[in-house]
Amino acid sequence: MHKLDPRYSEQLFRPVFELNVAAVWFAAGILTPVLNAIYVEGETLIEAFILSAIMFTVAVVYGYKSIPLLDRQLRLTTNKMVFYELSKLRKTNQLDLRYGNDKKKKKKDRRSTYMGRGFKWGAEHANRAYQVADMDSDFSQVKLPFFLNPVAKMMAADTEKLGGAPWIHGMGNEEEQIINETNWYGHSCITGNVGTGKTTLLKLMSLNALHLGNTLLVLDPKNDKDWQATIKHELEYLGKADKFYHLHPSSPSTSCRIPLLNNYTRITEIAARVAPLMGNGPSSKPFQDFAYGIIYATSLAFKYLGEPIRLTSIQKVIASDRRGLAMRVMDKYYKATVGDEYATMLAKELKELNADRLAALGEYYIATLSKDSPCPAVEKMIEFALHDDGHYVKMVTTLRPVLTALTAEPLDELFSPVETEAVDDDRPIIDIAELMETGGCLYISLDSLTDGTTASFLSRLILAEAAAVAGDRYNHETDEPRRVTIANDEVHASIENNDALFNILSQGRAASMQMILATQTISDIASKTDQATADRFLGLCNNFISMRTTDPKTQEYVSSQFSKASVTKQDISTNSSSDVGTSMLSFSAGYKETLSSQREDAFPPTLLGDLPILQYVARLADGKKLKMRLPIIKNDDKEGERAPWLH
Repeated sequence: MHKLDPRYSEQLFRPVFELNVAAVWFAAGILTPVLNAIYVEGETLIEAFILSAIMFTVAVVYGYKSIPLLDRQLRLTTNKMVFYELSKLRKTNQLDLRYGNDKKKKKKDRRSTYMGRGFKWGAEHANRAYQVADMDSDFSQVKLPFFLNPVAKMMAADTEKLGGAPWIHGMGNEEEQIINETNWYGHSCITGNVGTGKTTLLKLMSLNALHLGNTLLVLDPKNDKDWQATIKHELEYLGKADKFYHLHPSSPSTSCRIPLLNNYTRITEIAARVAPLMGNGPSSKPFQDFAYGIIYATSLAFKYLGEPIRLTSIQKVIASDRRGLAMRVMDKYYKATVGDEYATMLAKELKELNADRLAALGEYYIATLSKDSPCPAVEKMIEFALHDDGHYVKMVTTLRPVLTALTAEPLDELFSPVETEAVDDDRPIIDIAELMETGGCLYISLDSLTDGTTASFLSRLILAEAAAVAGDRYNHETDEPRRVTIANDEVHASIENNDALFNILSQGRAASMQMILATQTISDIASKTDQATADRFLGLCNNFISMRTTDPKTQEYVSSQFSKASVTKQDISTNSSSDVGTSMLSFSAGYKETLSSQREDAFPPTLLGDLPILQYVARLADGKKLKMRLPIIKNDDKEGERAPWLH
């Protein structure tokens, strides 16, 4: 019956009658020449063999027809671990075409990446899933042939280890899924419970990014050693061993260093990065606004003095040296405006204005110099340094702990490095802007298990630095710059007040930046912000990938990405009646079978909670809706092996 026929109903989990037919024809093919030899003494043995061959052919045909059904039914209860060699991944991702010396082959590079094995989820898979969902928990309606029982037992260990409902992936015929690079330009969000395979997927996507030639920036809250080793090894294979940089606060002696406030377009960006770290709320708004003002004033002063803007410098000034900074600004200004001997020349006037030298310099500037030689840095220093001490201490109460956390040892030397000849330190200082242009990987272990608050601060500042580079790229790059992939695990920990994150999500594509953001549930995002912000976050991620999740909101969102499908519903009714008062033969019976279709979730939400480990569903930017099995990448390189084009 044709699938367009309204009476069509697919039954893949029925008894495999084709196998019985094949067995009968096979037995007949064996018995025919045997019986011929016994009863007619082989007089027609040639004809018997010809007939037997025909019977074997029929048996093979029916046996072949039974294979898809047997495979589908076996996969109802079995699962397996899938491994994929690193060398094979490189071949699939076409590294030999991309980096080889043959220009003709380079033109064939499709710029695509391997994402595992799976299939496009459609209405037919939805119908099968609803059929299986109505079966017993032990699938007693499906009986495997005896010869498949040993196979099922061999796979039992993997099935138990991976957990979940293996039958979900058995709804379709899996094949390698090669995804075009342009899908990832629109950013990706990954959700999933702990231990379901998010980090394994992040490793695969990180390798794919390196294979495409992208710069990789990793924000890892857990310091996953396997993820680090995978990236480092691949860079070594690609001949870029010196382009792997690791920063870990718990291992400062072996970490690289990053000047976190090195890249900015306007001084206001510095204040906009640090002030929001205080938190957001109606009661904290005045304190945040005050912090913004004094951070801006301090940064403006350092720029005026020609000194680098560092977190440690800002912290020192705000904590105890605002008057000292103001005096240095005044000294430079007065020397440039009045002359090097201004202290002697203006001694009398300044003494008459105020006994406090800083206050006197400020008053003289306002009264005499500001009209002809205005200077924003001087004006801000007057406002900042001469602010009432009592009120100042009160207003910076919530800012001080933030700055202290960011400049405490060893963060002071890691994120506010001093590079002078007097300082003997061979740890590299990494400028994020330069790294993004030259390629490689900056792997930052945030160590959130020991200090989640500071890790959150650092994550936001690092993303703010990346956003500043993105803005500069967009404004000044003439040629298309190297693409940058930012992978951030447990992103919910750093999303609060993180305007930089949303700026990269909304405008990063124009600066050749793409993000891979992983969290456990959508509720984690909402709890750190609000539902509107969580919805905006999801809307900005054009690719949504989910491993197993038990969070109802996440399940509903994932299911909605697969829309609805027409699901066939079969209703069967029987009836019988008798009227012995009229006649002993007055008996009637009826049977009614009705097929109808109704719109249901194409991927039911509850299935998200039943996914085995290392399986996921995905809605991609190009519209594909996939059910996938994630492989474990296995390193099969020989020791010291390098890419052939390097030789």
